[in-house]
Amino acid sequence: MHINWGKLLVRRVLHVIDQLVPASGVASVVMLLMKGVSGFLHDIAVYGACDKSLEEEVVSLGGNIHKLPDVAAFFGRPFSKSFSSLLQSTPYEIVHGHLQNSAFMYLREAERQNIPGRIIHAHSALGADTFLKRVRNKILAKGAMRWANSYVAVSVEVAKYSFGDSCDDVHVFGNGIDASRFQYNASVRQRVRHELGIKNDVVCVGNVARFAGLKNHQFLLHVFQEMRTYENCILVLVGGGQLESVINGMVHSFGLSDYVKFLGVRRDMDKLYQAFDILLLPSLAEGFGIVAVEAQCAGLGCVVSKHVPEIVKCSKHIQFLSLGSKTEWTKTALDLSRIRRCDGAMNVEMAGLDAKTMCNNFMHLYETLLEIRHVS
Repeated sequence: MHINWGKLLVRRVLHVIDQLVPASGVASVVMLLMKGVSGFLHDIAVYGACDKSLEEEVVSLGGNIHKLPDVAAFFGRPFSKSFSSLLQSTPYEIVHGHLQNSAFMYLREAERQNIPGRIIHAHSALGADTFLKRVRNKILAKGAMRWANSYVAVSVEVAKYSFGDSCDDVHVFGNGIDASRFQYNASVRQRVRHELGIKNDVVCVGNVARFAGLKNHQFLLHVFQEMRTYENCILVLVGGGQLESVINGMVHSFGLSDYVKFLGVRRDMDKLYQAFDILLLPSLAEGFGIVAVEAQCAGLGCVVSKHVPEIVKCSKHIQFLSLGSKTEWTKTALDLSRIRRCDGAMNVEMAGLDAKTMCNNFMHLYETLLEIRHVS
């Protein structure tokens, strides 16, 4: 555990997450909040994998990393004991929970120790890739609602799924991105395409998603295969996951091995978007779909499934399609791949999907929670 007492503030926030790794969208949101929500000292309690470079970045921002036992080990008892000790030793005023299936444990302890701000932040519409895990998470989420006193969701769809139609006091805060990082850059485009061996006359189809059933790579491959009957195309897959070898096998069986690149988990997505000509996201479920916002910021056209919340729309070059017709996906993708690229950063900011807007939303929420405490 890293402790940094060099920057003491009266108002302290503890973010609880399952892993602090570059591939985690939740971790990315927390890092942006650390940088953009001023007037608060942010610490992170994590009960899973930790990336060394992100740990160092947290410390450089004045925060502390608290590594806790796995929440699932020994019925959560070691986790609960460690979390209780953490709250007793540090004067937190807000516990910001980002995982619903474990929040009933740590928010219950936060309530017991009279922490005034207890936030449950729902990031996903399903939260798991299997039916049984989704049922489990739904039950556990009910416990989180009991102990929280503030509810946040990244989209209306997630709010309804996580908290129910009757929960009217849910704050819907879309995830934000650093728009200046992802804006279109023609020179970077040329350099990255050269590095990837993609010629100028080739249509580069991009997909950024973990290899899991909900991300629907099988449908993506069928669409790409049809696209190749009309244009010289290459598919770039970015991400990791348990099904990567399965998808790789499908690529081979489709005869597409020479036309599909597996890039693994990357930390330079801001550069890779420049090399793409179109982004496809045929997900079976998405809580938000941050990659679509990043791609639009880079001036890309996007074809996404209707399971992606429309809150991510920040340009006229994104189409939400059903998953019924691969031919419709093919035609739409090829049409949007021909658009003239331009900087989409202003569109992102106008849609309120930039990091500054997201951070301002949470800063206001934090301050409101503490004002209520002081009044009462």
